[in-house]
Amino acid sequence: MIVTIARSLLGIAALLLFAWLLSSDRRRFPWKIVIGGLGLQWGLALVILRTDTGQAIFDGVARIVTAVLYGADRGASFVFGPLAGDHELVGWKAIVGIKIMTTIIIVAVISSIGYHYGVLQRAVAGMAWVMKRAMGVSGAESLAAAANVFFGQTEAPLLVRPYISGMTRSELMALMTGGFATVAAGVMAYYVDVLGDGDAERSKEMARHLLTACLMSAPAAFVMAKILVPPQEPATTTDRVEIALEKETRSLVDAVTSGASEGMKLAINVLAMLIAFVALIAVLDVGLVALGRWSVLVPLVEKLGMDRLDLDGILGLVFAPISWLIGVEGQDCRSFGGLLGKAMATNEVIAYETLSEIARSGGMEKRSVLMATYSLCGFANISSIGIQIGGIGGLAPDRRVDLVRLGPRAMLGGAMACWMTGCIAGVLVR
Repeated sequence: MIVTIARSLLGIAALLLFAWLLSSDRRRFPWKIVIGGLGLQWGLALVILRTDTGQAIFDGVARIVTAVLYGADRGASFVFGPLAGDHELVGWKAIVGIKIMTTIIIVAVISSIGYHYGVLQRAVAGMAWVMKRAMGVSGAESLAAAANVFFGQTEAPLLVRPYISGMTRSELMALMTGGFATVAAGVMAYYVDVLGDGDAERSKEMARHLLTACLMSAPAAFVMAKILVPPQEPATTTDRVEIALEKETRSLVDAVTSGASEGMKLAINVLAMLIAFVALIAVLDVGLVALGRWSVLVPLVEKLGMDRLDLDGILGLVFAPISWLIGVEGQDCRSFGGLLGKAMATNEVIAYETLSEIARSGGMEKRSVLMATYSLCGFANISSIGIQIGGIGGLAPDRRVDLVRLGPRAMLGGAMACWMTGCIAGVLVR
């Protein structure tokens, strides 16, 4: 255990070093932001994971999440009948799309109600104030980073829309990296459902871990973003920044219907991406397996310890060193690395589905499963680059060139922020 903890700490140092090596200006290392961000990240982890008060608070939040999931199941059962749950004629895989759709819709409705009554705005403003004071970052970027914990990577920038055009490259980098390092509440609730595997207590535990991961990765995203693109000019929005998104709903019923409509749009988008990526992976695997059967490649595939040449095996091999640095047990490194690679090459929904299957079959240690839960909790994947360029670029067309240039680097920064959160979880979880 001491060795794995030491490796997790080494992993944090290695990720910071790697980010510095990729920095656009290595002479400007943002010491204050890095120290403040790491302190805030560790502080959140210790309070939530190691104190009775923190666990009690988040257990309460987790109960709310499981209640929301129960409501989603009831709504789905009313509309889809046996297709919405366990049934002797319908396998679990047959209802994945229904689970995703209903969960996202109900969370979108609750978020819309919370926004209508100003609850979410206050929560976002409070988190932004903490990050601004701890790290000395600007008002707009701290507000957007806090919003990413509750909203998606394209919805959060709406809160700072008037400030985007005037942001420095460093602030824009932080805005994008924060979107890659966290997940929207709707899909996070679905991950709770997937990882909970139908067990109420396990769902509550997974909800607490996923919420913790999102909170921890918000300051981690600042750390990575500011190392990769250090501030070179004065921040454009150092003063107090108000939430700029105006309330569009006029009543509770209006908020419910608006949330349901927006939730359906997001759900359809998620389902479309899943269909596309799962299909592409299947086609690619057919080609790789056929390639791996060539007589000249068979000895190499066997030497690499692979039963066959496929995408999972290749990604596991490439990302295994990162898994080792994070502190994963040796026998789990390739499986863990495959999850990291799959999340980046496709998306985290597919990675969490795979993680759930691995956990159900006992193919990974419990500690490794928890660390994967933290490390995968972000939108850091290739397709999200296009989503952010399109979403943020639509709000500030004059910054589209900068968004295109920063996109790949911000995505990598978001992934490393999540991996750093996984490192810290590796030290604290048991």
